Amino acid sequence: MSATAPTVRPSGAGIGGVTAAHVLRSEWLKLVTVRSTFWTTLVAVLIAAAVALLAGAVLNTDRGVGEIALRVATGSLSIVALVMGVLGVLAIGGEYGTLQIRSSIAAVPQRWPVLIAKGVVVGAWSFVVGLVVTFGSFGLLALLLGARGADVPFDGATAGALVGGAFYLAIVAAFAVGLGALVRATAAGITVMAALLFVAPIVVALIGALTGAAWLGTVNDYLLSSLGDVLFAPQGTAAIELWAALIGLACWLAAVWIPALLLSARRDV
Repeated sequence: MSATAPTVRPSGAGIGGVTAAHVLRSEWLKLVTVRSTFWTTLVAVLIAAAVALLAGAVLNTDRGVGEIALRVATGSLSIVALVMGVLGVLAIGGEYGTLQIRSSIAAVPQRWPVLIAKGVVVGAWSFVVGLVVTFGSFGLLALLLGARGADVPFDGATAGALVGGAFYLAIVAAFAVGLGALVRATAAGITVMAALLFVAPIVVALIGALTGAAWLGTVNDYLLSSLGDVLFAPQGTAAIELWAALIGLACWLAAVWIPALLLSARRDV
């Protein structure tokens, strides 16, 4: 009787020979082959371009425009952040809605690598979109103002703020993926994202104005959108320190990702 040669699993292979690289590649292909990715990206770029064009036409060039140009270049990020949040929710919510997630889980029974890989690729895509939005807006604005005789300075601090804006979009998108995995409903996820980014700051500010409670000002500083503002604010103008903002953003991510990962291993699909 002949002996059967043992099967050797490739180094780094997971269950069924599926590696982290395989999962990342799979999630990347899913992201770039759905129309919602390109529609949301197009909307984000068009919004940023429209803001830059409008500002370039109306800004007063008789005064210093360095800090103003930076604020305008990042001024569209509040809306673009919601667009990237919608992308993040759609990326995972669409799979649950169509039950395509069952195929992913069948290939990766541990489940959590699929969610993490999706968060990574959506965050990376949003970061690149953020770089196009921030640097593109600043460059377009500098071109328009330069044609009117204004000098728009560009230095390391400005570049850092523009990169910070792109990083904020990546965080929002990754947060949205975790939220979508947690609620498993596209409409609910988008509603929560809109509430966090736009409604929550208004509500907190209104209650603070009516009650005069000073502690609500601190709460407002640590809302998701407020923490993001710190990443691209001109030097010396942020309400809190950068390190505190980064810790706060990490806590926001943990608030959705930890329960999403834990529940994904227990809930039926």
